[in-house]
Amino acid sequence: MRHLQIVPSVKREELREIFYEYLTELAQFDPDIKFKPDGTPIYKWFDCYWEDNDRFPFYLIVDNQIAGLALIRELDDMQYDFAEFYVRPNFRVNGNAMWFATELTNLFDGEFTFSTRFTNPRAIKFWDKFARSFKNFSVSNDEVWRNWKIREQ
Repeated sequence: MRHLQIVPSVKREELREIFYEYLTELAQFDPDIKFKPDGTPIYKWFDCYWEDNDRFPFYLIVDNQIAGLALIRELDDMQYDFAEFYVRPNFRVNGNAMWFATELTNLFDGEFTFSTRFTNPRAIKFWDKFARSFKNFSVSNDEVWRNWKIREQ
């Protein structure tokens, strides 16, 4: 059984621990992720997801366990971005990630963007498959990033 859960402020520290798991894994693909001397990843926007009205923290729950997280931000009216998206390794089966991304986009009307570095081929494969599940999508590249838009306005 799968469902989404918006992460309330009282669960912020719980989410932070899982988010640090994600950043630690992601650091192998992203040289911009920095760590404090104690090994804690640095991410200056984390607390904004409970302070700003245009940011939304979510859990993916599978069989009553926290299987993943997503941080969604509103860029403009009806324009959203997957700022961060993570499915824990043990839950990267049975279409959980695709279900999670699809359900999140179903919560918001409008355009979605998402990006990943070329150094992360597994993420490129996932996001490309996800984007192609929409009739209206585009892909663009720069030197470092592949960028997608779905449901373009």
